[in-house]
Amino acid sequence: MNPARVQQILGSFDKIRILVLGDFMIDEYRYGRAERLSPEAPVPVILETGVRQLPGGAGNVVKNLESLKIKNTALGVCGQDQEAEVMRGLLSGCEELSLIADRSRPTTKKMRIVAGTQQICRLDQEDASSVPREVEDEIVSRADRMIPSCDAVIISDYDKGVVTERVIESCIRSSHEKVFISVDPQVSRFGFYHGVGVLTPNHHEAGRFIGMRLETDAEVEKGGRLIMQKLSPRMLLITRGEKGMSLFEGDSVRHFPTRAREVFDVTGAGDTVITVFTAVIAAGGTPEEAVFLSNQAAGLVVARLGAATVTREEILFGHEHPERS
Repeated sequence: MNPARVQQILGSFDKIRILVLGDFMIDEYRYGRAERLSPEAPVPVILETGVRQLPGGAGNVVKNLESLKIKNTALGVCGQDQEAEVMRGLLSGCEELSLIADRSRPTTKKMRIVAGTQQICRLDQEDASSVPREVEDEIVSRADRMIPSCDAVIISDYDKGVVTERVIESCIRSSHEKVFISVDPQVSRFGFYHGVGVLTPNHHEAGRFIGMRLETDAEVEKGGRLIMQKLSPRMLLITRGEKGMSLFEGDSVRHFPTRAREVFDVTGAGDTVITVFTAVIAAGGTPEEAVFLSNQAAGLVVARLGAATVTREEILFGHEHPERS
């Protein structure tokens, strides 16, 4: 892709605003050393040496947008607890942060215990049931207000109760087919996302939705066309790990090889793909340009540990910017 064209698209990021709607959570990492076994049970005793908290789920999409210096707004749910204040602090760079407090549930948090480089266990704090009707009403009301002022919406569905069928239908209705909607779908609600701008499942998720194994190009082509027929999205982007990505648009399908040189951690790669793809389309890029640049960004992210983000400079030059190395 021509570097001048890449610069032009990246420069157009200054003109767009994207709404992130979905399941916001805290990713907490507690690091330590394991030097002995507990006398109480056959488990290691971890001496804590550090704690790191990051925005997870839909929050990681927001951090990707911030890293790309794209104006963003966010809509989701949190509890009425201390973790909710932590979440707001982690997302303080968001232009408009709209977290609805639901006293019936805790703020979602994933706490990981890491000894050296080995994750020992993960402790989840969550209530994944659908939000109460009054909270759902508030989500719908705020979405109706926020969507028309945006160029695109990213629905980040982690199956934690926020993205209900009614919320999905409201977002699609509020877009009036003018605001581009991108969805990283959960299999349980895959069938509700009818007529959106792009669906970005991985090949396992896409396969479970239609009850097929999607490994070879031929299998992906057959399965992708079935999804296109069932849900009629403008585009379908199936991510396939080391096999790259497959883009469906209308009757056409194109396969794109991965641009990752080495893979250390795929955590958050899907968030980076949907963020960059959506931003490029919202900025006036073509679907092929959106795949190229999101593929480029994902290749950089998987070469780093943890849920990482990329900058415009890194996408432009195809490698880590010196200021971040």
